[in-house]
Amino acid sequence: MTNSTDIFLGIDGGGTKCKARLEDVQGNLLAEATSGPANAAQHLIDSVAAVLEASEKAIANANIKGLTLNQIHAGIGLAGINIPQVKQTFLRQSLPFASWHITTDLHIACLGAHSGQDGAIVIVGTGSSGIAIHNSQQLEVGGHGFVVGDKGSGAWLGKMAVSHCLETLDGITPNNLLCEHVLSLLNCDNPYDLVSLTLEAKPAFYASIAPLILQLAASQQEDALLLVNQAATYINKLCHRLLIGNLDRISLIGGITQPLMPYLDNQLQAIIRPAKATPEQGAILYAKTKLT
Repeated sequence: MTNSTDIFLGIDGGGTKCKARLEDVQGNLLAEATSGPANAAQHLIDSVAAVLEASEKAIANANIKGLTLNQIHAGIGLAGINIPQVKQTFLRQSLPFASWHITTDLHIACLGAHSGQDGAIVIVGTGSSGIAIHNSQQLEVGGHGFVVGDKGSGAWLGKMAVSHCLETLDGITPNNLLCEHVLSLLNCDNPYDLVSLTLEAKPAFYASIAPLILQLAASQQEDALLLVNQAATYINKLCHRLLIGNLDRISLIGGITQPLMPYLDNQLQAIIRPAKATPEQGAILYAKTKLT
């Protein structure tokens, strides 16, 4: 159970960044902080490091004399934790909190979006995935990683744009504005330099190209518009898959949600609701439920 002096930390770790929120037991914000990528399936040790870095930064920003990690109860939501062997490996890590509980970034986002009540959320950021919570049951869809999944996401859009550029440079596809703008962004003018950038590229590299694609699509550039419509078609299907039972509330969160919204179908747009709270707040709610 909680007491009046408890301090809670909520962690939301994704493929691009790891966000931390520090609160007192009444829910008052004490501090926030950010660190680097924290997808546990891509690199577990880096994920742990990102969690600890964001946590330490949050404590420093709170400027509370004598406060240390071993006094804090942490709720941690990470991308990649949905894979059982990844979760088991993470649970073997020694983290210096008073208590800590791990779940998926999807779970904490849904808890935050609907204040712990039934509902569904779809994350469309570096990756793509969704979850529905209904009558204490969870349905997770997507979240299969950049190599074989994450369709419709920022990283997927970027990867598709790079492939499009290579086809254009090879003369398979006619010259076009999408290719010109992407090559300019990446400071490339031939396929060899472009491929060299991808050899060790992480999803965040591809996701960094997505805002340009969305901007071009908004101005009706046909190649960019084709990619964005493909992304929206998948996100539509993902959302409808999650509307189980009598669920009639869904929230979309993530870095490319807003620019992608106009491309979603009207039926879906009618039931999309703003998230009530952030994933980090959802992580704190998760930690509190584990203490009761």
